[in-house]
Amino acid sequence: MSNKDITQKALLRVPDVFASLVNLLLFHNAPIISSNQIRYLDIPSHFVFDDSLHDLYRDVCAMILDKQGNPLFIVCFENQIWRDWTMPIRALGYGDTLYFWQRSQILHKSKAPFEIPLSRFIPCVIFVLHYGDDAWNAKSLDDLTRLEKTPFLKPFVSGYTMNLENIAWWSEEKIASIRSDFRIIADYCAQIRRSRKKDPDHPMYEPPKQWKIEHVEETLMTLAAFSNDRKLTEALHVYLEQFDLYERKKGGITMRSVIDYIEEEAYLKFEKKDKEYNRQLKEKDRQLEEKDQRLEEKDRQIDQMISRSVVSAQRLMAKQGLTAEQACDLLGYDEEFRAIVLPYLVS
Repeated sequence: MSNKDITQKALLRVPDVFASLVNLLLFHNAPIISSNQIRYLDIPSHFVFDDSLHDLYRDVCAMILDKQGNPLFIVCFENQIWRDWTMPIRALGYGDTLYFWQRSQILHKSKAPFEIPLSRFIPCVIFVLHYGDDAWNAKSLDDLTRLEKTPFLKPFVSGYTMNLENIAWWSEEKIASIRSDFRIIADYCAQIRRSRKKDPDHPMYEPPKQWKIEHVEETLMTLAAFSNDRKLTEALHVYLEQFDLYERKKGGITMRSVIDYIEEEAYLKFEKKDKEYNRQLKEKDRQLEEKDQRLEEKDRQIDQMISRSVVSAQRLMAKQGLTAEQACDLLGYDEEFRAIVLPYLVS
């Protein structure tokens, strides 16, 4: 399971978010299921009958109870960022796993770890939530097995078709009707998809300012996971480290306030970085200037030393009647220094 899948699980693990999706997808958004009717399931891997599918947990799976607290049905949400042509088989395997889990609960009541004993099988519904830009058509087992070559088998073979939701293709009205923070995620996916169609290289996101975020950490972590913008992802993580302070300062949090804060902080960081860069440039210029001054002073000292050496050799030549070479020998000038002095000596 990818990091993106794990992160998304956090948001769907919030009961009111889970209930809102159940109501949206099964009851035309009528408030039929409430958060207190949600009981999350973590199906142990040893209930999976196929060892090759050892991770066949739904990304989030929950039992829905009726008003009296009795098991009513099970809903699982499987998150997908990319299209998987084998998804119908995976979804069918997920359902099988759930029914095998129920079988174990029913046959071993005394050992059942779940808080609500099962006395009968209850229906299971699996939704594949696809967040990518490209619309993904629901595929069935018929599409994979190509029964056109063996049509006589069709009455005897399961034609299972997965329940697929292309989140990025939901309408603005549908997204606005969602009664939980999941609308933030759906709105982001839909905006990026529409914007990328106009400008593939520079998709734009205009954060809504009318929706207050109730579950800040789960929502922003999910948004960070789905974003392909590395800078936005890093900024959201930084924001989460200090959002309590910001909330007390500004009041309720919306995606607009989050993005405004990030942009303000980014500007301040850029301004600070720019000032530091200018300071470093000035310091480097100062160091170069000092180096030039030291070189000039060294050149001046060398010139003075050469002048004194020339004068000393010239006096010695005049006083003792020596040649220039003899004077240099007597003064102990090496060959390198002699080559510098000799041109200035007059015999």
